[in-house]
Amino acid sequence: MTNFIKKNISYIIALFILIGPIIDLLTGLCLHSLGIKFTIGIIIRLLFLVFICLTVLFIYKKKKLLVPYLIIGIYFILYVIGIILYKDGIGLFSEIQGLIKVFYFPILLISLYSIRDDINISKMTLFVTLFLYLIFIFVPILLGVGYDSYQITKAGTLGFYNSANEISGIISILTPIMFIVLISSKNIIPKLILGIMYLVVILMMGTKTPLLTLGITITAIILYIWRDSIIKKQYKKILVSIIILLIGVSALMVIIPKTNFYKNIETHLDYLKLDNVGEVFEDEELVDHFIFSQRLTFLDRKAKLYRNSNVYQKLFGIGYLKPNGKPTKLIEMDYFDIFYNHGVVGFLLFFSIVLYVLWKVLRKEKTINFSSYMTFISLVLIIFLSFFTGHIITAPAVSLIVIVLILDFPKRKKKRLLFTSVNMDLGGIEKALLNLVNRIDTNKYDVEVVLEEKKGIFLDKVKPEVIIRECRVSNNKNIIIRKIINASRKLIFKIFNYNNYDFSCCYATYSYSSGKLALMASRNTSLYVHSNYEYLYSNEKDFKQFFDSREVSKYKRILFVSKEAKDTFIKYYSNLEDKTYVFNNFVDVDEINELSNESIKEKKSKDKKLFVFVGRLDDSSKKLKRAINVCNKIKDSELWIIGDGPDKKMYLDYSKGNNRVHFLGKKTNPYPYIKEADYIILTSEYEGFPVVYLEAFALNKDIITTINVSDETINMKDYSYIVDKDMDKMVDEVNSILNKKAKKKEINLEKIQKDRMKKLEKIFNE
Repeated sequence: MTNFIKKNISYIIALFILIGPIIDLLTGLCLHSLGIKFTIGIIIRLLFLVFICLTVLFIYKKKKLLVPYLIIGIYFILYVIGIILYKDGIGLFSEIQGLIKVFYFPILLISLYSIRDDINISKMTLFVTLFLYLIFIFVPILLGVGYDSYQITKAGTLGFYNSANEISGIISILTPIMFIVLISSKNIIPKLILGIMYLVVILMMGTKTPLLTLGITITAIILYIWRDSIIKKQYKKILVSIIILLIGVSALMVIIPKTNFYKNIETHLDYLKLDNVGEVFEDEELVDHFIFSQRLTFLDRKAKLYRNSNVYQKLFGIGYLKPNGKPTKLIEMDYFDIFYNHGVVGFLLFFSIVLYVLWKVLRKEKTINFSSYMTFISLVLIIFLSFFTGHIITAPAVSLIVIVLILDFPKRKKKRLLFTSVNMDLGGIEKALLNLVNRIDTNKYDVEVVLEEKKGIFLDKVKPEVIIRECRVSNNKNIIIRKIINASRKLIFKIFNYNNYDFSCCYATYSYSSGKLALMASRNTSLYVHSNYEYLYSNEKDFKQFFDSREVSKYKRILFVSKEAKDTFIKYYSNLEDKTYVFNNFVDVDEINELSNESIKEKKSKDKKLFVFVGRLDDSSKKLKRAINVCNKIKDSELWIIGDGPDKKMYLDYSKGNNRVHFLGKKTNPYPYIKEADYIILTSEYEGFPVVYLEAFALNKDIITTINVSDETINMKDYSYIVDKDMDKMVDEVNSILNKKAKKKEINLEKIQKDRMKKLEKIFNE
């Protein structure tokens, strides 16, 4: 359970954020339909807070948090004592409820800050949360049902939600996040639908805050575009942005008079007996009434209550109820509500935690791009709205979203890397992926692997710091059901992981699903190509159809294990040449040598040369009949075949009568067999850059192969014996190799791999 929570804490928090709209919907129903004041929302969010506190204390062992927890606990006791002593304990339950609601934010903030490096919430999670709030308001608006935003006079609808201030606060602080996702999306129709729904909701709610926030956000976006355009000397962008802005403002001028927002302005002006908005600014009381919704009046009243209180209450708060048990009106300006309701001590305690975290967060270096810039705008809105409209840092419904936005701002200590593949069963790609992720320095990087099937003999070989997840691909026989299931799984992955990694790589070139996940997971994307696909797709149309279906042009980089595979690709995709790189696979030299000492029951014949083949028994590429034929024709040789595959029976039939050919099956540790070999033999029709080459180098074994490939540092002509693919010629050439062995170059594989990893880390870090 401990490891599960640690590995999935981000998903747990993200899931709780996503169910927030449903929790608040149930809260609205409890209050309006059932008349229950102590709502389900408070219960669920309180349980979540307790879960987080226990998690950081006992799973993450953050014992330092005991000090702030203890201090807050002492304050809670002193606050309750004040209520009992000076209000005779009247309304104690409501007072405690108010206390918990306010201190929910700092307790959760300091708790999640303590494990900030393990928390990474996707912007898409926040976007979908906003979408759920919008849809739960938009649909009731269309159907003409739901609750009113205001109890009297003003117009407005909230769907089935309860608090206009809290819901408008959530919509407001998530507005910049909405633009991050919308601007990055290329799908026009969903953008238009969401944009229309967003405008309908904020204009029909009747509150001023979301519309004001929209104006601030759009202004911030325009300033960003203008700055970027001036730096890049793209002045047309400035002109286009001005035209779009004018069109948008003109459209709003036409639409706004038909909305609840405009009706409320008219109602307010009629109530104040004014002809136009300009007259509001001629009198302080009118400004307070119209602009601040009498918050300044409520502030003055609360200040008088505070001044008339005793010293104890001034220190620990006057609470939420009058001595007669009637509630005092909230100012709805969070900073003042906290100060008066919780006194000097409560105020200092609350903001010492908040300011400490903000100082820690904001002082750290942050790369400025559009996403971080809009997150900063959300942070500015949080500070601004907490002061002017309230219900931001004093409302549990809003608190978790606020905290996630705050913790998203600083630069992370470690980059997050994601690799997607099919499984971890025996195979060249799978072994190469194992070697790569095990070699990555987990002190610098958080590494995750997402598989279509979480299975395979290599799973247990992956070092424990690497997280393995599954995004299963359905094979349901019903094509409609299959498509629905797979689309749903990809959507869930996107919600939790969209652009949430610093680097993502589709490691299984052929896997359509793996490619989709990698493209969703980050902007720093790579496709790993392990073979020369010209051998599979001999004509240009089929070759391009394969790579186009994998959306190859969307990747930032395309990595090839050999120069030959890269050159072939460029022949068909010359426009993508700047994206192509050669990065060979990795092997663990020390581990190979250590594992090669494991004892095996098979022993090679002293009077025969031993050829060892390691790989998948698939005749479409491996052409193992060639190797078997060599063993048939050269009598003083034997062949060990390590591996399994669909063509095993065909190879068994072909080798009947030759007791020098041995099928040894799949081996999790093939190295003792390689160590026994005189030659590693590979008679494939095509390969990328086989991992078995590198494994043979690690054990200082000679290689006989039909595959002549190279990367940036290794040319196989220098380090192996290249033979013809024609069976008869191959036998003659192998005979010649056995009779007069030429000395091959030595290779410093470990140095080559260290240099390669340094180059790969540069890609991770972009």
